[in-house]
Amino acid sequence: MSDNTTHASRRRFLKGAAAAGGIGAFAGCALLDDAGGEEQVEGIPDEPFRIVHFTFESGPPAFYGEPMINVVDMMVDRINDRGGLLGEREIEVVDRIDEDVGVESMRGSVRQIAQNDEADMLMGLVSSAHSLSIAPAAEENQIPFIVTAPGTYQLFEENPDLDYVVRPAGSNAAGAVGGARLVEQMDDVETVVTIDPDYAWGHDHRDMFTAAIERIRPDIEVLETRTPEPFISDYSAHVNAIQDLEPDLLASSLWGGDISTFTSQAVDGGLFDDIGTALLYGDTGAPLLDSLGDDMPENVIMGGRGGYQPNYRYEISSDHRAFVDDYFDRYDEMPGWGAYHEWASFKALEAGVQQAVEVTGNWPTGSQLMNSIRGLSFEMSHGSHVMAQAGGRQASAPAVFGQPTPDHDHPVDHHLLTDYEFIPAHECNPPDGVMTFDWVEQIDPVQ
Repeated sequence: MSDNTTHASRRRFLKGAAAAGGIGAFAGCALLDDAGGEEQVEGIPDEPFRIVHFTFESGPPAFYGEPMINVVDMMVDRINDRGGLLGEREIEVVDRIDEDVGVESMRGSVRQIAQNDEADMLMGLVSSAHSLSIAPAAEENQIPFIVTAPGTYQLFEENPDLDYVVRPAGSNAAGAVGGARLVEQMDDVETVVTIDPDYAWGHDHRDMFTAAIERIRPDIEVLETRTPEPFISDYSAHVNAIQDLEPDLLASSLWGGDISTFTSQAVDGGLFDDIGTALLYGDTGAPLLDSLGDDMPENVIMGGRGGYQPNYRYEISSDHRAFVDDYFDRYDEMPGWGAYHEWASFKALEAGVQQAVEVTGNWPTGSQLMNSIRGLSFEMSHGSHVMAQAGGRQASAPAVFGQPTPDHDHPVDHHLLTDYEFIPAHECNPPDGVMTFDWVEQIDPVQ
């Protein structure tokens, strides 16, 4: 199976101004002039590049974490089979830390990793709340951290000076406002009910979605917003309440095991017969479709930030096709949202290392590597994936939605999505430097 990632020998690297002309505006001066107070390593080190990875390995969020672990293993193997980063430095995952241990334990681990020089980089996380604590800990200890999946818009808005942290994922604005942009096109929607998890992730999605609807479709009435506790096993009260309201649209940012449990119980309770359409934008993809099997109702639209569906642009993107095929060959299932976020993180790492060494001629320090990733763009399943927010520290992701269908050519016996709708990044993300809710409260309908 072909691998389209470009790699080069260090003998071809250029140093100085000639190379600086080809790099992002965020990176050039910092790469050439500033090693962040760290010791500059000459050439390419012989020892492996060490990563410590964070994700949920237990509990309900492991529904999301397991595909992340799968892709870490897959990408490390793929890169090392080519000789490693730049074809010369292999990657080693030296430790995995289960997010289920809690914030204080993880913060202690970050300090220990930095003090004992146990890793060159931290990577991962699922929980947005965890990212708001662990990212500042990485900054305090000056250890590079690629935040993989958390979508909270607050990460860089509350921490604008994070120099050792990047996030190659888009924020939750892409999913929530992208969902509102999709509803903007629906002439038959007059009433909406939302259901979102009762913590920051769900509250932010609910507030962004409803604020955006009020601005761009003021004719739509939000009948009720529901916020069930996370990880509950019985959604019957919520199913019954939504049935009584009979909304034209049900919008939800439930994700992972929660959306699987809710949707299964909603099917059993006949909810989808009593509403117009369900819009599930809480990072929903192939694992949810797999878990539901034949129980997938027709009046559902799914998706969210990024085009992270295994058959989206599968035929026209050889890189995406290779990723999906490799994942399926290894794990006998289609990649889900966590898998795609991890893939983006490794793409950012590879591109950042290559750019940094092209400029400096040496292996980058931690701060140089983070500066190199800032402002990059690289290909993902939806096309060009641009680090264009938070001063280049964060991706500006589009939103992609589709409808489930059993009619596809992929070797799985569950539904995949079809009839895709693409919401470009500039329509569902604030401009760089603008606070998310300030922007949401002022957005206009698409002309």
